[in-house]
Amino acid sequence: MWEFIVNVCRNNPQILIFLALAIGYAAGKLKFRGFSLGPTTCTLLAALVLGQINVQVPTLLKTVAFALFMFGIGYKVGPQFFGALRREGLHYIYISLVTAFVALGVAILLGKLLHFDEGTTAGFFAGSVTQSAAIGTAEGAISQLPLSDAQKATLDTNVAVGYAITYIFGTAGTIVFLKMVPGFWRISLKEEAKKLAAKMSGGAASIEKPELFSWSAQLELRAYEASSQNVIGKTVAELEALFPGRVAVNKLKRADVVMDVEPDMLIQAGDIVVMSGHCKQFVTAPELIGPEVDISDVTEMVGEVMDICVLNRDVVGRTLGELSKNKQAHGVFLRRVTRQGREIPITRDTVVHKCDVFQVVGARGDIERVIKLLGYPERPTAITDLVMVGLGITLGTLVGLIVVHIVGLPVTLGVGGGVLVAGLVFGWLRSIHPTFGQIPSGGQWLLTDLGLNLFIACVGLSAAVQAIQAFQTTGLTLFLAGIVLSLSPMIAALIFGRRVLKMNPVLLLGAVAGARVITAALNSLEEEAESTLPSIGYAAPYAFGNVLLTIWGSVIVNVM
Repeated sequence: MWEFIVNVCRNNPQILIFLALAIGYAAGKLKFRGFSLGPTTCTLLAALVLGQINVQVPTLLKTVAFALFMFGIGYKVGPQFFGALRREGLHYIYISLVTAFVALGVAILLGKLLHFDEGTTAGFFAGSVTQSAAIGTAEGAISQLPLSDAQKATLDTNVAVGYAITYIFGTAGTIVFLKMVPGFWRISLKEEAKKLAAKMSGGAASIEKPELFSWSAQLELRAYEASSQNVIGKTVAELEALFPGRVAVNKLKRADVVMDVEPDMLIQAGDIVVMSGHCKQFVTAPELIGPEVDISDVTEMVGEVMDICVLNRDVVGRTLGELSKNKQAHGVFLRRVTRQGREIPITRDTVVHKCDVFQVVGARGDIERVIKLLGYPERPTAITDLVMVGLGITLGTLVGLIVVHIVGLPVTLGVGGGVLVAGLVFGWLRSIHPTFGQIPSGGQWLLTDLGLNLFIACVGLSAAVQAIQAFQTTGLTLFLAGIVLSLSPMIAALIFGRRVLKMNPVLLLGAVAGARVITAALNSLEEEAESTLPSIGYAAPYAFGNVLLTIWGSVIVNVM
């Protein structure tokens, strides 16, 4: 029976590939005191166990899966990568560069001192800095080395083993270390977040929920019959000014006619005034305007919720406080702002970046007007532009095949690095011309998450048989070296950011988490600070970290 099962799996390797994925994703959801290995590491470990039956995995499948992942990552971070080159992002770029180059230098130094081969050095680098993509670029570089197939297979195995041994501390150690840093500095991250909140919100009591250009998570739509002398004969603009916070008159119903409004339109007795705003603003509305009426009487009032990608050059680089004064934002309520899929705080001093996504709500006409102000509407769709994906991976593969000799050393991006560059460029082009190349969030998840873990499953199954011996011979040394490599770049970046750049500790810690491309550490910092402020410092370093740490996999193989 066992022999039959083994033969079936060997003849149909896709069985073990998808079983490793299933086990990896199931185990990746398990948490111990808030810590989880995540699906990638669990998939690799599952594949290393399942692969002990010595199954042959098609090389083409591994290459295709990795190409999809690399293109998806590049597409996702491309706009932020190029956008961070603007002046206001320089501090975050410096943090990324310090983290990446210190990590590269320490990895090569330890590899030389401990006599690690190319595969082991690249693998323990990828695990220590928790950059799974570096496995692919390292294997791509190994395939170009003038070695026998058996030697290349050994190096590929060592990449997987080095990654598996060091990844656990790379993740858990980073989270614990960054949480301990405020204690070393003798500060409270929560209190520092409150101070930064007050500064960024202009002294407002709440950082997350200030009334900017009509922000509201509790948006109310109300209708009142104009009967008070406070409003009769006054203009729409004067009526709105009677309220302490931002409100908007969206429609007027006069007799049986529903009318669009202009700021200088006069209010007449008996008009039905349709208004939107934060619920607390309407406490005194009956006294100011007149009795409230059923909003359903105004059936022509059409509201809309829209996600808008910020592309307008006149908006990028400005603060939300500045945008709140723009007349084109009248009647539109900002509900949330996301950057690279993560929600960021809404404050008066929050700087708008290219490709930030604003979720706004308001009347349809007002929404269409604010679209022109901000950029491009992200209307719901399930269709991925596969023309762009196919063309991008094709061009990226060709770029990755180019070999350049530097100081006598053959250097190449490899297929993974080339496709990453193509993804960066196509993602950036999409941000400039958003009429093509759309990949909805579900499509991006399939490219990045499933693409990566499918590749990792193939790596684990291919390396499984030789992995046991590699674990036994270098396991403890690799683990200890991984601790040094995990901590060194963060310590250097924190000292540089604190002493040289004089960065706010909340934003600095978020930046270091981004430079180390570890979202779990950011989540931990946000919990510690009881604020989403660290995410402001996270986005740009995350984009640069993804690119640099991925390319380092190839560089390490060529240098070692």
